[in-house]
Amino acid sequence: MSNIFSKIKQMDQQDLFKKVGVRKIKANGVNISIIISMTIIVILCTLIIKVIMSIDFKTLLLAAGEELDSDSQGHTNVLIIGTGTDDHDGAHLTDTLIVTTLDQDTERASMISIPRDMHIEDDLLPTPRINEIFFYAKEHFGSEKEGLEYLIEKVEELSGLDIHYYVRIDFKGFEEIIDALGGIDINVPESIYDPFYPKGETLYYETFQVSAGQQHMDGETALKYARSRKTTSDFSRSARQQLIIYAIKEKALQTNFIFNKDKIKDLLSSINDNIQTNFAIREMLTLGGLAENFSRDKITTIQIHDDPVQCGGFLYAPSLELYGGAFVLTPAGGQEQITKFFNLIANNQEAFSENLKIQTLNGTATPGIAAENKQVFQRYCLDITRFGNGRSQNIEQTTIYYHMLPLPKENPEDQTEYYIPKTVELLQEFIPEAVASTEFPQEYIDQGYEKSSDIIVEIGSDYVNSDHYVEDSFYPLYNIIYAEPVATEATGETAEPTPDE
Repeated sequence: MSNIFSKIKQMDQQDLFKKVGVRKIKANGVNISIIISMTIIVILCTLIIKVIMSIDFKTLLLAAGEELDSDSQGHTNVLIIGTGTDDHDGAHLTDTLIVTTLDQDTERASMISIPRDMHIEDDLLPTPRINEIFFYAKEHFGSEKEGLEYLIEKVEELSGLDIHYYVRIDFKGFEEIIDALGGIDINVPESIYDPFYPKGETLYYETFQVSAGQQHMDGETALKYARSRKTTSDFSRSARQQLIIYAIKEKALQTNFIFNKDKIKDLLSSINDNIQTNFAIREMLTLGGLAENFSRDKITTIQIHDDPVQCGGFLYAPSLELYGGAFVLTPAGGQEQITKFFNLIANNQEAFSENLKIQTLNGTATPGIAAENKQVFQRYCLDITRFGNGRSQNIEQTTIYYHMLPLPKENPEDQTEYYIPKTVELLQEFIPEAVASTEFPQEYIDQGYEKSSDIIVEIGSDYVNSDHYVEDSFYPLYNIIYAEPVATEATGETAEPTPDE
């Protein structure tokens, strides 16, 4: 492009005419050369615009942008914060908190939603729940900016990740952005019928419903889809919010939007009025240039919740009396479980994308080891398809048996190359004592385990007896969580069971 402009600049008018075979002439006192000059300029400008339009828009954005901040792993972490508008009850409660990690090298991303009722340790503010941190911090410091900074600090403590950027959006901005995009398209996984959706800022309700399948939503409908929870749960609401964020990203990347001046103007107006962020303009351009690389199959979406047998199920609801009558969800085994989870997900995105089938086998005389590890691994989003006893109960060395995986081929005729699954590295983070091998024991081959699983974890005594062993933190809580209330003899009233009951 610079060569085109420099050559034009170096030509004088006569040279320019010679290039196109035109002489200076006069007719009726009008300098025809001026008319021809203007015509040539228009043609040149048209050609230049066509050249620019043919350039990959992503390349333009990256060229104009600025490198994003990142951590020691090369990851950029963004906190997405959703709040109500100032005229909304609980306007400064952060009912949406999503930690997004972008890995530019692998072009993968993870989105982990933190539930609004999760208990957060804090000695400064009078709150047990994470969605109230911003509200109380803003009041305590007398500054919205310091309130946001304090919230980010608490999320960093919880996740163990450096939060480089934040984006805070309110209900109004959410609606206006989606409307500026011309609506979004979502493949709704499950129908919703909610007769208890709040009607404006009144005490009344209205019915919100949406059918499963592909749906086009305007801003108002998308907001209701994101907020509805009376007939579902906070956890399914978090999953829907992640779907909406992806849909917004996809719509914004469409060419007919990117080059529509009026739509861009409307979107920028909404961003200016209803979004707070510490992204600089040039960093936003870089983010826009990278967005296309993060396709749906390269984005891991996870919710932290209270189902201990599922991915992300680290939380449980303790007795209300422990938190002044407030309902909270607290991590079984302490906050460090959540911190470890965040780090494993953020730093092992390729491993989780492999979706390999894993068996855990107990090679020790300690009963229940395979079942316990199954529970723990599933909570950390690994696919455990079978557990049971190993070929022997006196195995000392923990071993991870695995199949090599084929690398994608550019041409079908190319020779297949193989690599060690990233899941093996992830398992060795759990079990530092473990060695890895592609030589499956004959007993497991004969039993068909080697064919039905991609990986077999044969647990030995070295891991069970080590300081690295990860116990199921829910085991001591099962009596509390699942036991029926116990009637006391003196009063006949029910009482909360104690850990010993």
